[in-house]
Amino acid sequence: MRHFTLEQATQTLPEVEQIVLALRDLQGRALQTKERVDLLWQRLEAGERVLDEIASLQSRLDSDVQVMRSYVERLDALGVILRDAGIGLVDFPASAAGTEFCLCWRLGEDGIQYWHRVDDGFAGRKPLWTMPGGRPHYA
Repeated sequence: MRHFTLEQATQTLPEVEQIVLALRDLQGRALQTKERVDLLWQRLEAGERVLDEIASLQSRLDSDVQVMRSYVERLDALGVILRDAGIGLVDFPASAAGTEFCLCWRLGEDGIQYWHRVDDGFAGRKPLWTMPGGRPHYA
């Protein structure tokens, strides 16, 4: 697993932000499409002729899912952990002073400002100045 310095995570963040924004938007669209397909299946079962519309929407949904997979694969290739696409939450694995932790970022935040221990997750986020070793910059 790749470990990031704060500088490396910060340099990677613009690409990560673009991917996460696209992923979040596509996920929202896919969820709406799925809801529409589910409703159309109910109408089909009631005897309505909606099979062509179902097929068209299902094709779009399949395509969207494939694109979302490619976004997740790109984040994986960068070494970034996607925690929640809906809110745009990602972790950058890091280590310092013999401690493994994550640099944490969420869509809408102005840069990487938080970290948390590996097991603490989002609820355990702390400001960077409290990181192991007492400084936010590590080689």
